[in-house]
Amino acid sequence: MNKAVLSSHQPSLTEWFEIIGNQNQSQTLRQEDNTKNQRLEILYQQIGLTYERPEHFEAIDLLEPNQEFKKILAERGNKLCAIRLVPKQAGLPKLRQRGLPLTETYERWFCQQQINFSDYRVEICPHSEVSLWAATFVVNDNGIFGEIVRGRHNQLTQGESLNLHVQFYFNFTSWQWNGGDKETQEKLQKMVQLIRVTDKNVQKTLQLELSVHFIRDYLVGYFETTVWADGTIYFIDFNRILPKLITQPPLEFFTSQSAYILKGATAFPGVVQGRVKIVDIENFDQNSFQEGDVLVCDNTDVRYVSLMKRAGAIVTNRGGILSHAAIVARELKKPCIIGMGRVTDVLKDGDMVQVDAERGIVVSL
Repeated sequence: MNKAVLSSHQPSLTEWFEIIGNQNQSQTLRQEDNTKNQRLEILYQQIGLTYERPEHFEAIDLLEPNQEFKKILAERGNKLCAIRLVPKQAGLPKLRQRGLPLTETYERWFCQQQINFSDYRVEICPHSEVSLWAATFVVNDNGIFGEIVRGRHNQLTQGESLNLHVQFYFNFTSWQWNGGDKETQEKLQKMVQLIRVTDKNVQKTLQLELSVHFIRDYLVGYFETTVWADGTIYFIDFNRILPKLITQPPLEFFTSQSAYILKGATAFPGVVQGRVKIVDIENFDQNSFQEGDVLVCDNTDVRYVSLMKRAGAIVTNRGGILSHAAIVARELKKPCIIGMGRVTDVLKDGDMVQVDAERGIVVSL
């Protein structure tokens, strides 16, 4: 396994699929990811969709900086940036760095890469250290569903936060929420309206240029967004493949107070009975995990892949319904409940439970 992947523990979604052995899906998703800014630029031109619009260069031209890049270094060298090395051919990894000043990123990261620079192009984007909200959501024939959180979007994609993930579902008629204040809900609804296109001529243009379709005037796709400190909504991702992998909207939001141990959000539905096995990183190598056990942990990452494959069900403290790990649980077709908060404290090794991922609950047996 790639050591670089192991060291990060929470890799990109394409790397997740590679690790679980689905090479075809990994390559398809990698190509879609590598071309997302081209699609976002078309949306910017056609409907004014705001995104982290990059400056484009050939990587080979930056080894001995041309005049255009020297000008950018002089003007923005002390400003934070995101920089991506995007491969020109399939099979090569995308490389990225975010959150450092441009000059430092260029000298200490870009120039140190051990690659054939002629195989890559460069995208340099603005970056903000402050993110007020972030959201991920899917638009498909079933409706619009996803989640929003205060803070940075990696809390959603990587599942690395215990902050409240506000889940939502819009069936094109009414909204359902599992929480969130009025301001958060209004911010999410504004995000969603930005990908609603009522002009039929513009729809036809986008259908031809992007091979997309619309439902109730909403652009079908998977979207990631963030809100900077100045209140501007930026779209980070527009993916046309993921809605085919994430077809299930949230099944139900709970208010019942019966004898459930805990409740969370369904990442993949199903009902399984089994023996609890709590696996922490500290005891990872000493665990006696058996086929069909209920994997209980703080948050899944690539170290857990072998256990996820053998588990009867997966239950976590943290995570989101559209996190990379949750998407992989769907691919493995494992009943999975995420974001249960303190499940590793409540459950004990050997407990017999029923994981009801149809309703997002765990019941003692």
